[in-house]
This record gives sequence, structure tokens and C-alpha cells, in this order.
Amino acid sequence: MPIDTDSTESRPLVTVGIPAYNEKRFIGQAIESVLAQTFTDFELLISDDASSDGTAEICAELAARDHRIRFVRQSRNLGPFLNLKYVTDHAAGALLVWLAHDDVLGSTYLEECVSQLKSRPHDVLVSTDFKIIDESGKLLCLESLASIRADIPWKRRRAEFFRFPVYSNIFYSFYGMMRTDAGKRMFAALKRPRYMSQIELPVLARLATMGEIASFPSPSRYYRRVSTSLYHTEQRSMARDSTLRRAAIQAFHFGKLMADQASVLLHSALSARAKIGILLHLIYYYSVKCPVILARGKQADRQEDV
Repeated sequence: MPIDTDSTESRPLVTVGIPAYNEKRFIGQAIESVLAQTFTDFELLISDDASSDGTAEICAELAARDHRIRFVRQSRNLGPFLNLKYVTDHAAGALLVWLAHDDVLGSTYLEECVSQLKSRPHDVLVSTDFKIIDESGKLLCLESLASIRADIPWKRRRAEFFRFPVYSNIFYSFYGMMRTDAGKRMFAALKRPRYMSQIELPVLARLATMGEIASFPSPSRYYRRVSTSLYHTEQRSMARDSTLRRAAIQAFHFGKLMADQASVLLHSALSARAKIGILLHLIYYYSVKCPVILARGKQADRQEDV
């Protein structure tokens, strides 16, 4: 059984969930960025997945100083999927934010997202834009989620969450603020994947059947690119495989993701008309637009999407 070192006395509006594992370099920065928020009605739920590098000790020390931190140290390693599910299932707030153990929130992030969700009752998830930083904290670029802005009709935005995002950046919205009940229902319907790479796709597809997903133009969140990310870790795990085998594994993985997106759509409660419209969009995208995007490259796709 996990050991819960603290708990909030009353239900907060927001839960920030950090599924942590062996990231002592950046976990302190992630936690401090939450504690520095201008919006204060939150709890910070940290689930340490049986780290062995000192991450848990850093979390415990900071939790002892601030009653808003609820720190749980797992007695055994759950793996990244179940650890993320843990902070979702045990969130006390009505609104939920996932924060990677190496990312950082701008000081107004929670305040801005709460304001957006309060003014948009049909939204199940809202997202800011993202500042991409490296391991030293240097700004690399800005990811603007312009193709899913709130002023774009939902009928048009929704289709994007059922296609494989070739060079698209909408997967960053995975790290937006969602309604907690939707996150819990989503996880209840999601099977544990073999690979966590592109986990954003099945999550966002399911959320898109529950309500609207929208972005707004405020770069108040930082996404850190690190060599220890889940993607790079999974890539290194296949390093001994032949090039052909790695390509086959990746193709099969991508195929499963696209099949899952289609299955979620077809089994959803969306109207037959909405499903047909999205399917027609997917046929056009994969047969016409996707080959052009792949031939012309990343910048061409970004310009067309915007």
C-alpha cells in the first residue's frame, strides 16, 4: 500500500498531479512552480513511483513545508501509465492538471486556465501555448496551438483529435487543464498500453467525445525536452533490435493508435452525422493531405494547419 504523508482538509478547486519517477534534477523546480501560482485554491498531488535516485526525498522535504502538497510514495513501481492514472483517480479537485516531473508552470497558469473553463462550460479541457525549453532551461521555441483555438468551430477542431498528428502540435493540449470527472471516466475506458509514446492520442480522442477542447494564446507553460523522456527511454530499450525490427514495431504501434482513434469515434455517443463528417475528413487527410505534408515537410504542415 502507498504511504500518504498528508491530505487537504477541504476539497480544493484544482488538483495538480505530478507522476514522479527518478527525476531529482528537475522535480524541485516543478513543485516550486506550482507553489508560486497566483491562483491558490489547489492541492499538489505527487505520486513517486518508487524512485531510487533521491526524487522521493526531495518531494517529502517540500511536502513537509507546505500543507497544499499531498505526497504519496508508492511501495512498488507501477509504471508511467498506472502512476498517471493514480494521480487522476485520487485527485480531490474538480479541475485537474497533469504536470510532468521535469516541466514548469508559469505563475499565472492555473489562474488563466480556471478562468477559461469557468467561461466555457462546454469545454472539457483547455490549454495554453507552450514554451519549449532544454535541460538548462534555455528557450528553444514557442509551440502555438493555433489550430484548436476557441474561436474555431468545434466541428472543425474536433476532427483533429481523431487523426494521427503528422507534424501537428495539438498533442501538447494533453497537458492542459481538464474537468477531473472527465479524466477519471477517460482512464476507466483506457487500457494500459505497451508503449507510452504518443499516449496523448488515445487520451485526447476519448476526451473529445465528452466535450470541447480549446486552446488560448498565452504561453504560460514550459515543456522541457530531456534525454530521459519516456520517448527516448523507450527508443533506447529497442536499441539492440535491428533497424527493420524497430521500423516494424513503430509501424505497428502507429497503426494501433490510429485504429484506436477510429474505434473511439465509432463507439462514441456522437451523432451519426458527426461521425460521418469526421470519417470523411480522415479519408481526405490520410489519402490527400498527409502525403503532401510528408513530401513538403514540417513547416508546410504548420502553415497549412494555421
